[in-house]
Amino acid sequence: MLTYSQKKYLFAIYKLSLNGGEVRSADVAASVGVSKPSTVKMMQSLSDDGYILKEHYGKISLTPTGVKEAEELFKRCSILGDFLSNTAGVNEENADTDAVTIVSQVSDETIEKLVGYIQAEKTSLNP
Repeated sequence: MLTYSQKKYLFAIYKLSLNGGEVRSADVAASVGVSKPSTVKMMQSLSDDGYILKEHYGKISLTPTGVKEAEELFKRCSILGDFLSNTAGVNEENADTDAVTIVSQVSDETIEKLVGYIQAEKTSLNP
């Protein structure tokens, strides 16, 4: 099971890689808002756990396991962000940031239930 910090970093790597460009530790550090040494340490942890591949002083890429986990995080963040913005009226920037925080901080069980509830409500409102 991923820790809060691992989820944040994995999500950042995934988002940075969506544009097709190379992802480097400095990009991840800037995205997460931490120092480069902290990022290097976390990259080693994610690599050891099989979520990323990192070239020495080079690009970072997600493994198939990392892609699967990151896509699930992204899906959950998108659903929560949409709910916070469009239903709860939170401004879009805060909704996106808060969705990442919620998905990273709350247990997987709670997130699954919350996302399921949001999806069920959306379906019942738009049959």
